[in-house]
Amino acid sequence: MKRESTLPPVFAQYQSHVQYVQKVGHSKWTSNCPACLGSVHPDGELPNRCVWFYDDKPLGYCFQCGRTFWPDKAPDWKPPTAEELAGWQREREAEQEARLRSAQTALDNLRGTELWTQYNSMMSERERQWWRSRGIPDSFQNVWGLGWAYDRNAASIPLFDPDYNLLNIKYRLTDTTKGKYRYHLTGQPTPLFLTDPDIPLTNHVIAIEGELKAATSYIVLDDPRACIVGLPGLNPSQGIIDTLSQAERVTLILDPDSDTPGDDGWSRAGRLVKAIGRRSTSLLVPSAKIDDALLAAKADRWDMRRLVGQAELL
Repeated sequence: MKRESTLPPVFAQYQSHVQYVQKVGHSKWTSNCPACLGSVHPDGELPNRCVWFYDDKPLGYCFQCGRTFWPDKAPDWKPPTAEELAGWQREREAEQEARLRSAQTALDNLRGTELWTQYNSMMSERERQWWRSRGIPDSFQNVWGLGWAYDRNAASIPLFDPDYNLLNIKYRLTDTTKGKYRYHLTGQPTPLFLTDPDIPLTNHVIAIEGELKAATSYIVLDDPRACIVGLPGLNPSQGIIDTLSQAERVTLILDPDSDTPGDDGWSRAGRLVKAIGRRSTSLLVPSAKIDDALLAAKADRWDMRRLVGQAELL
């Protein structure tokens, strides 16, 4: 992880509204966004959705929400002309298209290797026992393609779309001194973990913070009709927000630390509920992480049903 920096003085009015500032070029910085925020990625990388350009026409731009940030309090600063702004926008769009092409090429290459199937088939008894200790028997290890990446000393979790196309591989590291998770491909949207890709995300979706927690909960609930997905974290992509927003009903089950209020009075859990839609989203924040609680209690399907029923509308 890179060391955090500060924005150039020309953007001083935004410094107190952003975090995770990194200098990534001679006249280029990244950070989270003053408007739509953003937090540390599940792989431990700092958020970089907002890019700050300090050149002859300095400005900041968020690739997540599309907001532009002008240094309007800087001395002698003049806004760009419409022609200059249009040219700048074309450059940003070209950069984004190039990133998307590169990301798609990397994804196509990963799909061609079928690396996740190798990770699954090469597991020894010790690694399979690690998954069993998390409440996931061999049958589900194989159904979901869970495996072990010996070269990374990490458990591997392939992530698929509803058509069973691989989107990425997530690694759960055994050495967590530098973070717990990493993705095989960086620069890709962080996808949901679909416990059953055949079930559409349109009716009642139970969205649980963390892929392994979702997997354990699905097994305990033992209901083939249940739509359970694993969230990559408390700051999911706008694509995930949009997908969950279209569901008739969403039950969020989040980790115990998610309901701590921030400086603005909103907890991370509350902000996520608000983003999805408060009228259709209920929230459950257990006193312990749900997979740990289920395994410790040797819970059955009825216990899980009662737990889900405790979720409340905010």
